[in-house]
Amino acid sequence: MKTIINLFALLIFLIGGKNAKAQTNDSSIDDTDKISYVVTIDKNNYRLAKVSMTFTPKGDTLYMAYGASALPKRWATFVHNMRAVDRNENSIVIEELSDAKWKLNTSLGTKITVNYEVKLDHENYEWSGGIDGVAYATDLGVFYTGRTLLVLNGAERNNINVDFIVPSDWHVTTPWNALKSNRNSFIVKNQIELFESMIFAGTHEEISIKRGDFELVFALGGDEVLSEKDDYKKLAGGVLDYYINLMGGLPNTGPDHTLNKSVVIINSSTATDGEVIGNNISIVIEKDGGPMTKMLSRFIFAHEFFHLWNGKSFWPSNDETEWFKEGFTNYYTLKSLYHVGFLNDSSYFEILNNLFFQRYNNDDGVGNLSMTKGEEKHAHWGLIYVGGLYVAISQDMIIRKASNNKKSVDDLMKGLFQKYGGTNDSYSLDELRDSLSELSGKDQSDFFNTYITGVKRIPIDEYLSMTSMDAKIEDGNLKIEKKESSSQLQENMTKGMLGIVLDK
Repeated sequence: MKTIINLFALLIFLIGGKNAKAQTNDSSIDDTDKISYVVTIDKNNYRLAKVSMTFTPKGDTLYMAYGASALPKRWATFVHNMRAVDRNENSIVIEELSDAKWKLNTSLGTKITVNYEVKLDHENYEWSGGIDGVAYATDLGVFYTGRTLLVLNGAERNNINVDFIVPSDWHVTTPWNALKSNRNSFIVKNQIELFESMIFAGTHEEISIKRGDFELVFALGGDEVLSEKDDYKKLAGGVLDYYINLMGGLPNTGPDHTLNKSVVIINSSTATDGEVIGNNISIVIEKDGGPMTKMLSRFIFAHEFFHLWNGKSFWPSNDETEWFKEGFTNYYTLKSLYHVGFLNDSSYFEILNNLFFQRYNNDDGVGNLSMTKGEEKHAHWGLIYVGGLYVAISQDMIIRKASNNKKSVDDLMKGLFQKYGGTNDSYSLDELRDSLSELSGKDQSDFFNTYITGVKRIPIDEYLSMTSMDAKIEDGNLKIEKKESSSQLQENMTKGMLGIVLDK
């Protein structure tokens, strides 16, 4: 059980055509800004992607995005046979540089075509974050992230054409907008969306859930994953609706970026793992993994998906409030899974002990480091992720009791979303303290000085016992049982903690 719990904890913070000349309809875009990619995958050699990029160079350097820093050539390790020609088919000399870069020996201002191949043998290497955020092959197709597949040129490109030529029985899932004339041809808004994307090409199945202008797409691969298609559809729709109702709207990720599509790619694998890149999530699930594996995959999705609000629509000004971003997200992950029926009272409180309390109790940063050391969140998961969860529960109980359950930390989340969603501004530690003080009607400076900027352990058993539950720490465990008798307020506070929405 400890091995599974440790894996669970680690996962959460890791926690991504046949018309080769498809053109954008925006005639206002200068020709020098246009760039198009054609990606060809042959069914008989699907581990090899042939890429052709046509563009007018903005500078003489080709490069690949961040990542793969442990490899001397980074993503260029997997790039082979790069060559280039001008519009008259004259060869252009390409010089390979370090750090996944190449130099073009050509005059600027003339359109050229660069061809290269990407060998999909990434699984032969060790990846600190797991293969789920890199590239891999399955029986149903191939998975890439944009950063592993596509070479870039210039600091900024907009309205990028990407066209896939794949076997006739394949289709392509991406977070990009498809052309109506060809479902495997896409327009990408800019280079950030290009390399922060996830791509699955194959015979997998899709689930599409639309709310307003936003679409959530699940791409499911592997027999075990496909056998639970209906469960995933229920999970995705239920969690999405819970978050929308909670926050009061769809994700609003900034004035320069309108989020209208998010992709979640799920495949069977030899182990369970997950990663988020940009606004997209990749999850691999251990085949024949059992109930705990199912729990891990659902938790990863619900946690990372809530970051589209808490983390992407509003975000901290510095690392001092990573405990809020990750810990409060843990709280609403639990609530959402309870709301859709994936958790019940028993399993909810079991997770509070078996996962969260054990990680908090065994983290040597607890009692020694301030929770504001957000840069330590990977080394001290218990302190930051669980400590933040405990702040969420504690403050929620303080506010609910003080307001007769009329207010809660839900109001804090909605307020931050309304204030910062769609802007480039961010919240601070002091703002969180002041907002919580206002909601509870009592200055929370002592709480912050003691448990957040200070290093004292949060007495989570005391705050949980403010509800209809009796909590105590005994023999290294957080034991939670229902009280023999409790008031209506305590019952309602428990329901609020679980995510049950009550009329105020």
